Amino acid sequence: MCGIFACHSHPDVAKFKPTALKLAKAVRHRGPDWILCHERLSIVGVESGAQPLTNADETIVLAVNGEIYNHRLIRKHLKHPYHFKTTSDCEVIIPLYMEYGLDAPKYLDGMFSFVLYDKKLNRTIAARDPIGITTFYQGWSSSQPDSVYFASELKCLHPVCDKIESFPPGHIYDSSTGERTRYFQPSWWDEKRTPQTPLDLKVLRETLEKSVRKRLMAEVPYGVLLSGGLDSSLVASIAQRETLRLKALAEAANGGAEVKEEDLDKGEGLVGIDDDNNISTMTFLPQLNSFSIGLPGSPDNEAALKVAKFLGTKHHVMTFTIEDGLNALSDVIYHLETYDVTTIRASTPMYLLSRKIKAMGIKMVLSGEGSDEIFGGYLYFHGAPNKEEFHEECVKRVKNLHLADCLRANKSTSAWGLEARVPFLDKEFLEVAMNIDPKEKMINKERMEKYILRKAFDTSDDPSAQPYLPDNILWRQKEQFSDGVGYGWIDALKDNANLHVTDEMMANPKPEWGTDIPDTKEAYWYRMMFDEHFPPSCASTVMRWTPKWVKQTDPTGTIEVKSNTPNNVAFKVTGKSSHEKATSGASWNTANALETKVEMADNLAKGLKAETIFSFLPASNARGAKFNLHFKQPNFHGRAFFDLLKGPTANIDAIVGHEGFLAGASAGYDVQKAALTGYSAAVGYHAPTYVAAITATDNLSVFSASYYHKVNSQVEAGSKATWNSKSGNTVGLEVAAKYRLDPVSFVKGKINDRGVAAVAYNVLLREGVTLGVGASFDTQKLDQATHKVGTSFTFES
Repeated sequence: MCGIFACHSHPDVAKFKPTALKLAKAVRHRGPDWILCHERLSIVGVESGAQPLTNADETIVLAVNGEIYNHRLIRKHLKHPYHFKTTSDCEVIIPLYMEYGLDAPKYLDGMFSFVLYDKKLNRTIAARDPIGITTFYQGWSSSQPDSVYFASELKCLHPVCDKIESFPPGHIYDSSTGERTRYFQPSWWDEKRTPQTPLDLKVLRETLEKSVRKRLMAEVPYGVLLSGGLDSSLVASIAQRETLRLKALAEAANGGAEVKEEDLDKGEGLVGIDDDNNISTMTFLPQLNSFSIGLPGSPDNEAALKVAKFLGTKHHVMTFTIEDGLNALSDVIYHLETYDVTTIRASTPMYLLSRKIKAMGIKMVLSGEGSDEIFGGYLYFHGAPNKEEFHEECVKRVKNLHLADCLRANKSTSAWGLEARVPFLDKEFLEVAMNIDPKEKMINKERMEKYILRKAFDTSDDPSAQPYLPDNILWRQKEQFSDGVGYGWIDALKDNANLHVTDEMMANPKPEWGTDIPDTKEAYWYRMMFDEHFPPSCASTVMRWTPKWVKQTDPTGTIEVKSNTPNNVAFKVTGKSSHEKATSGASWNTANALETKVEMADNLAKGLKAETIFSFLPASNARGAKFNLHFKQPNFHGRAFFDLLKGPTANIDAIVGHEGFLAGASAGYDVQKAALTGYSAAVGYHAPTYVAAITATDNLSVFSASYYHKVNSQVEAGSKATWNSKSGNTVGLEVAAKYRLDPVSFVKGKINDRGVAAVAYNVLLREGVTLGVGASFDTQKLDQATHKVGTSFTFES
């Protein structure tokens, strides 16, 4: 793996070069970073010496991130002779472009994103693999409308771009037209076309085995991620079989192999798959290493140990504490560049595990992502009403993997320079698995989730066959990864979110979020951390993972009911549905209080959630009854809260949005007093580079107007005016500005109408160490001891 930063048609390359080098450092954790920035013939190479790949006369320049598994076959079957400068599997992209032009990516089998510059044509093309296994982004700057930027991660682009998009998988960009076109056109792409191909378990099994085999192409030590679930266990089993086979062949040939001259230009003597689907690789370690992670006593670690013992891998168990996970959250969000709840929950353990794996010298791991999307393995798929909708949801999930599980697998591992390969997302395997009649995949009383995948590797009807996995693993029910590492992990995330996010904050989300409002405190907490690292323009690249056909909004596979008595005695029921007409409860502990909550979501109307909450405290005979409504549509969000026994009282708020314009209001009413208890209103406008808002609070007596403007990638400015109509005619004013000196330092200052001014300077001294210096002055009292000066060091690791 590596990191790419590229720019097409920059107006001043010489001036931009120092900035490009600094921006490239933001992805140095991924491995050797390649910079490609041009104006006519100008090429900027990174200082590390990892230059882009070039053809013989250096008129074609390539920066690429990924692995091309069929590179040996491409070398062998090129139409015209081509002399390769390196043994890199990615260099084949250059002769493919020379022979096929924009069709070149169609011939690649692997995971990749690349930017290629053709000097003769002054043309830049960029492409991403069919499913989006490698992360890739495209950006534009309104101040340089002719320039186009590309990068492996958001953090390279947001300092210079005010518009950023996730580069769509299976597409290629051509600077000659400025357009992206889809080159990947498999037969299963149309989700409305329901396939009819009969199930062939043998073809399904052999295609997955071939997919794992080709991903063992390596010149570095490799291992497997093993959660103990079906998907990772199957990958580990196949990898172990192939590793043992290669080891036996190597031992048999030791000392007896005839040395012959090899033609590297034809792919001879290189690692990779050949015409007979045999793999040539290098094995550095005497035994296949497998890795798992979880809280102490987690289900995944226990299951992984059983699988490793059965397969004979050298297994490494990592346990982490809840504190470890919580401490890593901000770093995880920085590296993942998302605020999706499901992705962050699952990525944190994977991020912690990747650090340990890389420290052991392992540089590549196989992982099991993609299977649940292909086979409908998530528990919510049991609610699919028919095979047509089942298949449609599978196709949509696969198409969006680049925003979910692929993003998680790529970024949580590459944060430590580790590479994850995903056999289930092989083009050939997808062509087989996605064309199976979906009636074979559906979950019912006789078939659990992913039944056909399990059955394809079930050798119980052949006593002479070596089993792939123990039966209790092959038929183990699906666990969300974030559940499998230990159920206490999600509890801790929710509890800590409650500490960081108040009800008032939930009721008053940030204006710049527009209609993308977090619906839980956990989601709100993650969005706040995301905003600490990235500007609002980056939010458009994030997709929230939500299940279908179920009323439960929490993406975890568990069900939970919990409350607290006034004397802090916990009342909680947690359980997990097996979809076998039973729900198991994990614990029930209550004393002298009872709270009952009934919730209906999308039952009365789409987007409407209604809930009733009843409470009873026998000691004081205190009773409570509340009724709440939440109604959410793409451009509207409204809420109503009724306390039925106190007053009764009602509190209502609503916000509407359209093309950047926002308007909202709130009001409280006491039925017994027949009077309004409070009301407020606000209007605003949100654009990519500026936000303006006017609010009226305290029964429309306190008015404020605020304005924020991102002038360019370096300068931000804001101002606010406040007037309290009850206290007089005085208007409070405050203005502020921030200037980014470079990607690692900035200065900011503000002053108000009372004459109090403040300035601050922050600089990243090195990775994980930030210095801050600040001072405030009362300009009306310069001769008095009212001023403040301070400094701070922030250490992160």
